[in-house]
Amino acid sequence: MIKLSNLFIALRYINFSSKDTIAKISFISLLSIIVGVGTSIVVLSITNGFREDLKNKMIGKDAHIVVVGRGLGISNYDIVTRDLKRFPWVLEAEPYYQGQGLLRQYGDLIQGTLITGITTNALKRYKENFKLLYGSYELKKGEILLAETIAYNVGASVGREIEVIVKPPVEGTLPVIRKFRVKGIFSTGYGDFDSVLSVMLLEDAQKLFGVGNIAYGINVMVNDVDKVKYYANVIFNRYGGLFIVYTWQDLKRNLFEAMYNQKTVMMLILFLFFVVVSFGIIGTMMSMTLDKKSEIAILKAIGLRSRDVLQVFVIDGVILGLLGSIIGSVIGIIITINLETITFAIEDFVNFLLYNFSYPIAKFFNPKVMYPEKFEFFKSNVYYIKSFPTKLEFVDVFFVSVFATFVSTVAAIVPALRASNMKPAEILRND
Repeated sequence: MIKLSNLFIALRYINFSSKDTIAKISFISLLSIIVGVGTSIVVLSITNGFREDLKNKMIGKDAHIVVVGRGLGISNYDIVTRDLKRFPWVLEAEPYYQGQGLLRQYGDLIQGTLITGITTNALKRYKENFKLLYGSYELKKGEILLAETIAYNVGASVGREIEVIVKPPVEGTLPVIRKFRVKGIFSTGYGDFDSVLSVMLLEDAQKLFGVGNIAYGINVMVNDVDKVKYYANVIFNRYGGLFIVYTWQDLKRNLFEAMYNQKTVMMLILFLFFVVVSFGIIGTMMSMTLDKKSEIAILKAIGLRSRDVLQVFVIDGVILGLLGSIIGSVIGIIITINLETITFAIEDFVNFLLYNFSYPIAKFFNPKVMYPEKFEFFKSNVYYIKSFPTKLEFVDVFFVSVFATFVSTVAAIVPALRASNMKPAEILRND
């Protein structure tokens, strides 16, 4: 139990308003905790944001759960789709057809492609998750959407026709060549998709591959992406193993494991940062011990016990940790929420200096100097995002805050033990 007298002494020892050296050292230790906590929250939020953004891109192409037919596909997909929609947790169930083919624009300029036939209802996921570069998403029969890289590789442009070559899955059939008009070009922001993906309506894909009224599979969207494993098992058992059932986690397992490992590495780095911060706290407490040894000796001489002295210095460590964690958490949350605005403000400031100062000075000394390219954290012609994606998880905020307080408290124990073991008679005699 904390004694009020010990708390009073601890608050006097850690007085930041004082102008002595100890107060300045204490403030620097507090500042290091604030910076550490705030930085940790921002970095972890950016890591979460990139992971969430990538997950949305994966789900945008496929779905939360993918039900795939065996053999040529699902012949009674209308019945299965209606049946899936009866589950209360299913938000959307849309059939699709998928197959490999070739795109040809000019003579021998051929590019392999993954052709995906979807319904008009499923197009809304493309609109929400993928950046439209040219044209429109309003897909009609005889039209095709191309991902950015594959469109560039075959020289395709909106409004022009492109040949699609496929080998139907039925044995003994010859390759089929059909012309489609390019309706739009989009970017998924994910290289593996952008280099192969082409999209058309389900009816066009079925006719192109000559499979009739068959769907390759059904994309299922659910109300809780974290329960997809359970939902997938329910669907699998519902049809007695008649269909193959994948989740978005199964489709890109290695990629998402790498993303989670990245967050683990980031937390390890932040742990090492707080270890460095702990040495600063130890130094602060050691300095405080030396500075206050006469006062400690007097207090022990009039009856203050060693464990009370220990408690005083541990309280100081806890105060530093709590105060630094609270202020750092608030700052980290504010920066995370406003990171896009901060990013744009930095870009505008750098461009202002670049165009109004740096370039005119360089032009004065060298008239042939090139006009500088606009500074951007993410080049608009390269990246599909304009600023750092963030996702603030309060579990991270809580973990970082508790850990910072714990480190501060532990760091204060060694100096506290030294202070509690001081002998009043020796200190006063030497002073």
